[in-house]
Amino acid sequence: MADPQDNFPVSRGLLAVLLGTAFFVSPLLFFTGLTRNPYYLQIVLLNVSLLGAAALFVRASLRLGAWQLRPTPLSVPLAALALVYLVSFLFSYFGHAAFFRPAMAAEGLRAGLFFLVNCLGAFYLARSLPFSGDDDVRAGGWLALILGWGALWFLFPFVRATGGGDGLLDRLTDPYGLLVWTAGFTAVWLLIRRVRQEDILHLALSAGAIASLYGILEYFHVELVWAKLVNPYGNRAVSTFGNPNFISSYVVVLLPLAASLLMKADTRVKRFYYGLVFLSYEGMLMCSLTRSSWIGAAAAFIFLFSFASHRKVLKANRRFLYPFFAAALALAVLWPADSLKPFSSGLVERVAQVTSGVGGPSAVSLSGDGGKIYSSFHQRLLIWTSAWQMGLESPLLGKGWGQFELFYPFYQGRLLLNFPVIRNLRTHANNAHNEVLEQWSQAGLIGLGVYLWFLALLFYGFLRFYRAAGEEARYGAVPLAAGLAGMLADNMLNVSLHFAVPALAFWWVAGALSLKISGQTTPCPAWRRPAAARGLAWLLLAACLAGAWFWQRQFMREFHYFNGFRLMRVGNVAAAARELDAAWRSHSREVNSNYEMANAYVRSGDLDKGAWAYGEALKSNAGYDEIYFNTAIVLKRLGRLDQARAYLQTSTIINPLNRQAWQAIAEIHLAAPDKAAAAPAAIADMSEAVRAFPHDATMWNTLGYFRMLAKDYKGARDAYGSGAKAEPENRMLGENLAGVSRQLGVKDDPDLAWLASYGRLASALASQQPDERLLARADALVAAAPGSLRALSLRAKLLFKAGRLDAAAADLQAVLAADYADNSARYGLAVIYEKKGDIQAARAQWHAFLDLEPGNSAVAARMKALADKP
Repeated sequence: MADPQDNFPVSRGLLAVLLGTAFFVSPLLFFTGLTRNPYYLQIVLLNVSLLGAAALFVRASLRLGAWQLRPTPLSVPLAALALVYLVSFLFSYFGHAAFFRPAMAAEGLRAGLFFLVNCLGAFYLARSLPFSGDDDVRAGGWLALILGWGALWFLFPFVRATGGGDGLLDRLTDPYGLLVWTAGFTAVWLLIRRVRQEDILHLALSAGAIASLYGILEYFHVELVWAKLVNPYGNRAVSTFGNPNFISSYVVVLLPLAASLLMKADTRVKRFYYGLVFLSYEGMLMCSLTRSSWIGAAAAFIFLFSFASHRKVLKANRRFLYPFFAAALALAVLWPADSLKPFSSGLVERVAQVTSGVGGPSAVSLSGDGGKIYSSFHQRLLIWTSAWQMGLESPLLGKGWGQFELFYPFYQGRLLLNFPVIRNLRTHANNAHNEVLEQWSQAGLIGLGVYLWFLALLFYGFLRFYRAAGEEARYGAVPLAAGLAGMLADNMLNVSLHFAVPALAFWWVAGALSLKISGQTTPCPAWRRPAAARGLAWLLLAACLAGAWFWQRQFMREFHYFNGFRLMRVGNVAAAARELDAAWRSHSREVNSNYEMANAYVRSGDLDKGAWAYGEALKSNAGYDEIYFNTAIVLKRLGRLDQARAYLQTSTIINPLNRQAWQAIAEIHLAAPDKAAAAPAAIADMSEAVRAFPHDATMWNTLGYFRMLAKDYKGARDAYGSGAKAEPENRMLGENLAGVSRQLGVKDDPDLAWLASYGRLASALASQQPDERLLARADALVAAAPGSLRALSLRAKLLFKAGRLDAAAADLQAVLAADYADNSARYGLAVIYEKKGDIQAARAQWHAFLDLEPGNSAVAARMKALADKP
């Protein structure tokens, strides 16, 4: 049988450079002062290197007159999946208003390129690199890379360059860093220059180990690269991946392979190397605190050891493996929590958070468990509900492939309005956080079915191969399949399959598995129609080059965007506008860059250009309420009130919790020349406003005013009555309520009687010590208007003055549950906790107070005074 390494169709050296970039440089390289997202260069390098590698094989196909891709039955479902994605996008594109189409095109292009390059490109490139079939793996070399190259970074904080210019090359080149990277990349190239499948898999394992060891150092507050310790996710380590959920998934897909190779290691060096990789991966999993990845890792190991091939090896090497895996299990249980307190357990604490936060079936609701919510779970429930609703709109083809991020906020807004308890969980979700819902929401039943067809065919092929293959071959296939199963389990609660580096790992391993189970000696078929095939090959080659150019333009956009962003922060608006315009000229469809450009124009006084730039931001992604809001404010200043109102209405659909947007809508209605004619539209808008802000007296007053103009006097009385209960001290509302009651001929108006009772009780609070009779009157006041937060607050003050602290705290907690921003209630609750000696609870309330009012020096002083108390 011919050696699969013979007659390799492309230059091994150049391919090693490109794959070394994808698997070594891309996961590990990041710059803190180059782009706003420090990890954007990773994405660019990954895509350009994959496109370059694909171009090598397309060029070889032109030279040899045959596609250099071995046939696989999986090509059929993959082609069908690409077709369904395209059809779902087109169906959605032409089914939406023209306003949304530029943004839909931008998002569709992004998702389409990700699928073609990051997913299919990685899959077919993996299939193009044969397994060697021998055991010649340079474990010592890989171990030296991890330990030696990693050790060099411990010197970086002491020898890195300081200062430097603002040019691109100035920020890219640190002399010592460049030296270390050159040494590391040279070592990698030497280790993978034969570009066998085993070489690339070991490169992925080793890069993951380096990233994991760095993440572990981060977790224990040892920082080698950043100027200071940065914890964007609390103390959850992000390492070089930018998000703990991404590196944890990367680890999950490769962890079974590390375990499998460790189990068969026949030398001390191999045991050391694979053991280090395994333990570093385990440590990184614990440092990420990503519970979905813990589930994925557990699923991967259940899969791995469900096959006799691995149980047999485990038993054969039990003298070494049993103690090793027992120690690894103990390490997982004893790994410290993110607080790093002695004798704490991250595993126990994170699991306990779920069991206490989601106590039973009643908690699986957007209403929570009796109003109690667990933010991590209920935010996912909010996202899943929106994803489900997206799919229901078009069950066969979904909302359109690549459109989740764009349209998600519109679904979320209605849910926030209807379920007040989850209002603090508002987010801008990129993906569905569940792979089944991801496919359903964007590609419908057809897309989900084809996606499951691909996975079923892949795992069915694996099972058939396992039954028929020899012992060595089947052993090598199992960890690849286990890694895929683990990452799929992880992504029932995660999004990592849709981000660059973890997706590369998943699809590369999928390609490697498909190559192993389908046989790598199948010849590449010659072209049946050479002319047509050559034309297609030239098109593909041009597409690869265009893709590389496209990513270069996006990188320059990010570079200029970050320059403009920094200039805006120091007040140099004119220079910022120039940089942000350069970003737009580099690539015009990035929402954050365009939004910042619009802000720069508005701050410089050029409102027309600002309105145009906000429009460009909406053409990039039309799902951000702040863009609509800012556009409306600019249009309002330009006197284009009808347009401004339309943008404000859209802003409130996305984010009904923006009080300023409702106030601006009210101002536009109140500025109308013919207010009576504007009344129906104003009533519709303000009716929604009071749903979002039922305790805002001003909005109730505005609604009552326009109902009066519409001659709906009963409706006006109800609005004024609700406003009076929301703010009993507001004399205007009381007068308006009294006036409309007289006009209606209402005798003994219950709302006016309630207001009088409130006033008497408030006077009594200031003049006498509360007794049971006074407290009974307070109970009656609350019972007559259970939705009045002022009545609850008043009763809390009476209870506090009477010394009934627990009852007072319960009332204030109810107020804050209904209106999180009520700092007066929070102040009272914090004082109660201090009096009761619950210093930890008091600190939490003062901390929340300062989050809302960071400039309150008196509260800051109280917070400081509690710092040293136990």
